[in-house]
Amino acid sequence: MKSPNTLALSRLCGRMKLLTRILQASLAIGVIYAGWSVITRPDTVSAWLADALSVPVTVTPATRLALSILAAVVAGLMFAGLQTVWQLFDRLQREKPFSYEVAALLRRAGLLALAGAVAGLVLPTAATLLATLANPPGSRTLSIGVGSDQMMLFLLAGLLFVLGHVMVLATAINDDYERIV
Repeated sequence: MKSPNTLALSRLCGRMKLLTRILQASLAIGVIYAGWSVITRPDTVSAWLADALSVPVTVTPATRLALSILAAVVAGLMFAGLQTVWQLFDRLQREKPFSYEVAALLRRAGLLALAGAVAGLVLPTAATLLATLANPPGSRTLSIGVGSDQMMLFLLAGLLFVLGHVMVLATAINDDYERIV
């Protein structure tokens, strides 16, 4: 017999799985639209970059390729993270919450969140440099910045990773205990 808490967890996990799929679909639509814009409307991409970076940009085909690769890396991290979170909620919905698989997925989600936090620091700097690399000498820009929102993301991603790692160790200890008893 399932307790009310188990049923509430199952409903919450179902909702979170749906939200995760909606985010994945939105990200896919955004990636497709951005890719289509890069190919068909490079002048619009230049305007987007100039607005986003607040500096004049000169976009060449090589720059578009390099920036597309950076965007693909970020999108890949986001897709991997969202898929891991979906799997985590799926396991929580179907299995006991303190299983090794749930703990491993939580740790992987934390690791991907840490990778996303690092990408959030490094990729804007690289994008600014790449977008202004074709500018005339003297108007190239290198922008390095760290904000409190990025530091909070690091803190939360690190906490998620550490909690996942502690859960992995705890489930291993619990499995050893159950084998002894």
